[in-house]
Formats: sequence, C-alpha cells, structure tokens
Amino acid sequence: DDMHVMDVRFFPDGKTLLVRAAERATIDHEMMYSGLFTVSVDGGRLARLVETEGKIGDMAVSPDGRYVAFTGAHDIHDSTSGIVYVVGADGRGKRALSADAPLTFTRIAFRDARRLVGLAVDSTRTRFYEFEVKKGTMRALSLASPVCGDFDLEAQTVACAGSTPEHPAEVFAARLGERALRRLSVSNEHLLDKKLGAQQVFRWKAADGLELEGILILPVGYEKGTRYPLAVLPHGGPEGVSLDGWRTRATYPAQILATAGYAVFEPNYRGSSGRGWRFATADHWDLGGKEFTDVLDGIDALAAEGIVDPDRVGMAGWSYGGYFSALAATMHSERFKAAMIGAAVTDWVSFTGTTEIEHENSLVHWNLWPWDDLDLAWSRSPIRHVDKAKTPALVVHGLADTRVPPGQGLEIYRALRHKKVPTQLVLYPREPHGLVENVHSLDFIERLVGWFDRYVKGTAAAE
Repeated sequence: DDMHVMDVRFFPDGKTLLVRAAERATIDHEMMYSGLFTVSVDGGRLARLVETEGKIGDMAVSPDGRYVAFTGAHDIHDSTSGIVYVVGADGRGKRALSADAPLTFTRIAFRDARRLVGLAVDSTRTRFYEFEVKKGTMRALSLASPVCGDFDLEAQTVACAGSTPEHPAEVFAARLGERALRRLSVSNEHLLDKKLGAQQVFRWKAADGLELEGILILPVGYEKGTRYPLAVLPHGGPEGVSLDGWRTRATYPAQILATAGYAVFEPNYRGSSGRGWRFATADHWDLGGKEFTDVLDGIDALAAEGIVDPDRVGMAGWSYGGYFSALAATMHSERFKAAMIGAAVTDWVSFTGTTEIEHENSLVHWNLWPWDDLDLAWSRSPIRHVDKAKTPALVVHGLADTRVPPGQGLEIYRALRHKKVPTQLVLYPREPHGLVENVHSLDFIERLVGWFDRYVKGTAAAE
C-alpha cells in the first residue's frame, strides 16, 4: 500500500528503520492519522509497530534496540502530542509514562538503554525530565535552562536551542548532572545596546477560579503608578503557548510594541499547552467562550494592579489568536479600542468547508463538527456578531494561506466596511499561514504599530 512518510529513525543494529507515516499525503492525515511503523533497510512493506490514536510528535529508539519511545496524544480529541509513551521493539507493552503530568512533552532522547530524557513545556517555561523506562518512573532534572525549543543528547551531554527574555535562541549545553546549561554561541550582539521592556510571568484567576498564567512585558521606560495602553497578543492554536523566553517575531512583535510605549500581555488561556492534556482540552465545545473570558479576566487583573489603562486596550493575534482578535472587534467590541485580525477564522462553518485541517480543527479543537451543531458554531463565529462591532480593525491575510483561506479575512472586512466600522484590508502575495518575506514583515509591523497608535493611543495617523 502507498504510504506518506514524515520521519525516520535507525534502530541501533542499522538493519531496521522506525518510521512515522500516514496513508494519505494531506495535512490532516499528517497531523491526525499518522502511525509508527518499521521497515528493513533492504526494503519491503511498512509493518505497523503499535496502535496509536491521535497526534504523534517525537520518537526515539533505545541504544540496545529493545524500546521505542514517542510523544503522542491522550486520544483522538487531544490537541497536543505531549504524553511520553514507551513500547517494546516488538510492539508489545505500550505504556504512558507521563499521562497525568501537568506538562506537555515536545522532545525525547534516550540517555542509555534504561533511561529516557524528555523536554517538557511546564506552564511558561521548559524543563528536562528523566524516565526510568522499565520502572515507569519520572523525575525532574536539576538543570536550569533557558526556554528550549529543541535538544539533543550525546555522551551524557545535552545541548539545546534556547532563548531568554533578553535574547533570541542560541546554543546552550551542559553535562547531565550539572546544575545549569551554559551558553556556547554568541550572535545578534547588537541587541545588547537595545532597551527592552522588562518581562515577567503574570498570574491571575479566571471568573470560575481557574488559575492562569501569561507573559507581561512592561513598556520601555515603565514608571510604577502610571497606567499604560495595553496590547494583548493571544497565541494561536489554541494549543499554542506563550513562554518566558524571547517573545518577538514577525507576526508577534512584542518588544517593538513595548518600545512604542505599550504594556504587552500574552495570556495562556484554557486550551493552551504546557499544563497537560486536560487543560489543553478544557475549551472543548466552547471555543470563543471561557477561553476568551480568561483573557478579559487577565486584562481586569492588570488594570486592578494599576499597570494598564482598561480604556486603552488593543488586541493583535494571528491564526487562532486572530480569531480572538476578531471576537474582540465584534462580540466584545466595547472592551477594545483597536484590533489586528491576522489570518483569522471568522466564520466556523465556511472555514471548516475550505480549510486543509477540517479533521484536526473539528476533532481536537471543537471536539465537534460544526454541521452537527450549526447554532453553536454560528454563535461563536465573529461574523455573527458584526452588528456589535465598533472597534477599528486592521485585517491581514496571506494570499497563499491554505490553513485559514483568505476568504475568512475578506468576510470580516466586507462586513465591517458595510457596518461603517473603520477597517483596512492588507493581503500579502505569496504568503502562507504567516509571514516569511522580510519586506512583508516590516510592512506589517509598521502598519500594526501605526494602527494601535491611532486608535488605542489616539496620537498618530495610520496611513
């Protein structure tokens, strides 16, 4: 049978390969329906190693060839692949080693034949853990680290690509047993001369008592007692997560907004990664519901501490964060002075009929196909609430976006224009579900800051 191969690992004997593959070459099948197989290096058919359900992430083979470890989902409705599993090389004895841990594991590597090291997102940071494969035990390693996005392990030395609030990713390494990773590479030294906003983890409680965390960046030149305009930058996913490392990139220019005088808030609302599969699925059947009021509660908490002016708030998000921005501009327009709606879902019904991830979205985000409850799907679509819209909205989309097709941006733009809400549509040629061309990134950042300056601060004209 034809198979679509995504990833491979050698068994230590060099004669067999561990393969992650799916039966169809679609994004949905890659994300939702891939499996683990083995195949001889001499060729032949793929043989399924073990039955899995839902998303699969990283995978590794033990040095003695006896075990296969992988990160995967709790079930088909889990939006993450954050649980560490181990199975015998013969496909028997599959066990979850971290099923109930309030963590999301992203990478794994065997330390030796009996121990496995895993990198996990732990709320707003990353941590290394060690598993005793045979015993099934797990412990945190006393290894202070930056926010690591990837790591490798060789000869008892761990290396990672890690960032800090003050600097983007560099190479860090340490011997296992040491207390901290050391930075090895030096680049982007010009950042040492730049003034950055102070960054911290901000904690608050939702209306129902759920404890939440996010990242707060204070404006450059912050003075205690002064209330500042607020830029809310909700992450995508919704199973994304905002970590306490370097926060600035093309579609989320956090420190640039801090330099422009804004407090910047990146909330990890329910449905985010980093707190286990139960938290990641806590938004099921309720997209745009409590997960959004989590953010409103965070804004209220910032205002209660005297940090921000609740009457000068803007929201700028991309992808699912753009969906939040579209809700801010419509359903919750009374709370927001400006919105940037980037590559956003604005109509759940038409989106599901045109996206490349209709299974992934319906099974792990909604846990519901919109056609099975059209009233609910429509009630959580920003386009449904355009009659409430008063918030000036900058609508941005890439013309090559197949994840969230540009028609979603056109829908909300035309509706807002019809309602005579100040709005602007920017369509970037060749761009997929994000921005990859530098000229477009720079143009976008200038437009975003200009839009917020005009409508949140009320101090500058947006061209």
